[in-house]
Amino acid sequence: MGDYKLPDGMTAQRPETVDQKLPITEAKYLQVLVEDAERVQLTAKGLDSPINQQMIRSLAREADTFMGDIIAKSATALPTVKATPGAAPQALYGAILDMMLALDDNDIPAGRYVVVSPRVKRYLVEHPAVANAAAYGEGGVTANGVVAKLAGFTILSTTAMPKGVDIVAGHSEFATYASQFSGFREGQSEKYRADYIDTLHLYGGKIVRFPQLDTKLPDNTFDESKPSKGIVKATVEWPKAA
Repeated sequence: MGDYKLPDGMTAQRPETVDQKLPITEAKYLQVLVEDAERVQLTAKGLDSPINQQMIRSLAREADTFMGDIIAKSATALPTVKATPGAAPQALYGAILDMMLALDDNDIPAGRYVVVSPRVKRYLVEHPAVANAAAYGEGGVTANGVVAKLAGFTILSTTAMPKGVDIVAGHSEFATYASQFSGFREGQSEKYRADYIDTLHLYGGKIVRFPQLDTKLPDNTFDESKPSKGIVKATVEWPKAA
């Protein structure tokens, strides 16, 4: 970037790049025995069969938990939120606004998310800004885990929140995930008089770093021991009666 002046014109600059590798570290499998009655379901409905859907959901939850841990471990910690009796909704909403400010200070682009635990969701929806999201942000977005869209965030809830973390906010550009399913396989069980069906899920994830926000090392990589400025997190101190 530079000032444009005549007759100097413009001088092209090379973009700054840093080496970042995404290792595939996880290999999760599921294998179930299939009886004759269940085999009829599988051949009739394929991937939509109840057994296959349960297998897919189990693998997806494992992947969600894995990626949630990676994001939370690299997030910048904000002060603990004190959810006092009777004021929990306001405290939680205020924490989200503090996260908005923290990301604003680092010029994190639009398209941000906030992910909350079910307990945070239970009290957050009592706040007028969330309960009446149509007036403050975008209404009718309570499907697929989305609680509301407001303050520049899509607010979601998950049961796979990492232990010790209640709220995480950030942008999808700061985390990446790679996944591959090996497909479903069928065969005869060596141990039982039954067939089996199994699948293998290979995946990995990491935090993406940026030259303007993270510390560059001499070997053209980033110092990944430091928290990311594009993701923030907070823990909630709950009242005993909550």
